[in-house]
Amino acid sequence: MSEKIDILIKNANIIDPEKGTIKKGNIAISNGKFIEYDMKKSYSVNDQLDAEGYYISPGWIDSHTHIFKDVTEPRFAADLGLIPMGVTTTIDGGSSGIATWPAFKKNIVDESYLNIFYSINVSPAGQITERYPENVDPLHYDADKLRELMKIDSVHVRGLKLRYGSEVVEPFGNDVLDKTIQLADKLNCAITLHVTNPPCPMEEILPKMRPGDVICHIYQGKSSTIIDADGKVKSAVFEARERGVYFDSADARINHCYSIIKSALKQGFKPDIISTDLTKNGIFSNMCWGLPVVLSKWLNLGLSLDEVIAACTCNPAKIHHLPDGIGTFNHGAAGNATIFSVEDKEFDLKNRMGEDFHGNKLIVPQVTIINGSIRYKSLMFPL
Repeated sequence: MSEKIDILIKNANIIDPEKGTIKKGNIAISNGKFIEYDMKKSYSVNDQLDAEGYYISPGWIDSHTHIFKDVTEPRFAADLGLIPMGVTTTIDGGSSGIATWPAFKKNIVDESYLNIFYSINVSPAGQITERYPENVDPLHYDADKLRELMKIDSVHVRGLKLRYGSEVVEPFGNDVLDKTIQLADKLNCAITLHVTNPPCPMEEILPKMRPGDVICHIYQGKSSTIIDADGKVKSAVFEARERGVYFDSADARINHCYSIIKSALKQGFKPDIISTDLTKNGIFSNMCWGLPVVLSKWLNLGLSLDEVIAACTCNPAKIHHLPDGIGTFNHGAAGNATIFSVEDKEFDLKNRMGEDFHGNKLIVPQVTIINGSIRYKSLMFPL
């Protein structure tokens, strides 16, 4: 009796980000999982895709979005917005706190096609609006409630989120970060730390961060940055990386600066993760658009294609300890894959710092496969 294959992708240029290889071959999915494909064997194939001339990678992970629809103002509809962008997995960046988490878990995490994970905001209300900052007063931290939440949903929660910008933390004194680190130590979890417009020099922030913590918006250009007065990447940045701290671009509309990025890349400081920090105000706009355009930007900035893909697949999967083999093509891993093309196409971006960017190589998603089901297929892809 022939072995069953639900989806067979043939003749693709397979990017294996863990190995750093690109080679032509076939990918097979059965019962929602990747399986070994032997061309000498006979199979019963339900759905076959000819990906000749296209690339395939493990499903893309957008590691920083805001998708708490119907409760928070920055939100957008995750499945509708992200799946056509080639995204199979996303991590919400602190939209919910302990007070709003039940609605987030029930209505977003449990009701989406996407694989959804999240950081919990230290503010009990989460990041409800962009009209004013969330309340991150450590007096309101609740270790017991957070511990209970992390136990209930250990599969999806990925630690704490703190926006460490002057406008957020200044009303509460100079020890908000220290108190958040103490809280994370109690909970034995990682912190994702926003550092745009920090209230103190980056050299004071970086040494405090622990192995496994993630600093997002690392290429931001407001207040203290990772570049010193002589144009050099600060030694504290490299020291943090050596210690096991990770760095996420989380570009958004205002959380990246091209002069910072270009200077850092020249000195070999590349992001561990490329993500969007996408909100309803950034989606489809020329300030961010979404993950395919952000990945394309970094490709045009000089990262290789396999580096760009690793930064949205195996890297975030390992850094955030995602389950089920997400971010890989490993045998038995959840069948998440993105088929895409790289096209010679001009595009232009403008961020909220007033900087312009021009690129000529555009990464275009063609098919999104989530847990063994085709959830999006471009009309340009062969039927």
